[in-house]
Amino acid sequence: DESYIIFGTICDLRGEPFNTPGLAQEVIQSLLWSEGKGRFKLYCYCLMPDHIHLLFSPGPIGWKLSRGIRAFKRFTARKSWGYGFHGGLWQRSWYDHVARKSEDLIATCEYILNNPVRWELVERAEDWPYSWVIDVLPV
Repeated sequence: DESYIIFGTICDLRGEPFNTPGLAQEVIQSLLWSEGKGRFKLYCYCLMPDHIHLLFSPGPIGWKLSRGIRAFKRFTARKSWGYGFHGGLWQRSWYDHVARKSEDLIATCEYILNNPVRWELVERAEDWPYSWVIDVLPV
């Protein structure tokens, strides 16, 4: 169901756990796996050192977005234990905002992808290894 698209931000509990490259890759792989299983439709994402931005909508299997996010958070928290982290990985709540116009979707995706540039982690958005555009935005 692409009737609505969410711009979501999920923050971590641990400072900057995604500076650990192996854990960052595990988080990305889990996100892509969840998308591939139809839990949500992912348009673009950017994993930063201490949070992740997502532009996504409900997936074809009909899960509520909250259920898909909970499963993603739970699974990646378990993965983090293998990297020396303990307990939860993510904050309990997350920020979400419903996008309303196709122009807003393009601007939101650009905002997401340019986050590492604003943080001065890279000079160009395409140089950041933990972000990507997955699906074509609906117009």
